[in-house]
Amino acid sequence: MKKAIAVVVALLFLLGLTNFTFAQEKKHKTTKATQENVEIIRGKVVSIDQANKQIVVKDNKSQVDRSFAVSKKAIAVIKVGDEVKVKVKIGSANAESIKVVKSEAKKK
Repeated sequence: MKKAIAVVVALLFLLGLTNFTFAQEKKHKTTKATQENVEIIRGKVVSIDQANKQIVVKDNKSQVDRSFAVSKKAIAVIKVGDEVKVKVKIGSANAESIKVVKSEAKKK
């Protein structure tokens, strides 16, 4: 009888432990962009200022013009009217990377 009670108590103890493991919170999935505090803006190039190495992009989501400092290589590739994806650190105006998604020449 004592063995039966010991087995029942042991099973109840193990069952109680499994409830705690199921109650753990699931971790939220984070993208690489949110881990690095990076913002990705997609929009159309409105103007290019080669002297100051800046471009102005009209954000597709907010419809606001935003200017970014870019490298000489990026300015050479980008044209006014191109659809671009700009990766920027939050709170900064320096573009970390720019990728041309669509261009006006390809549409014609």
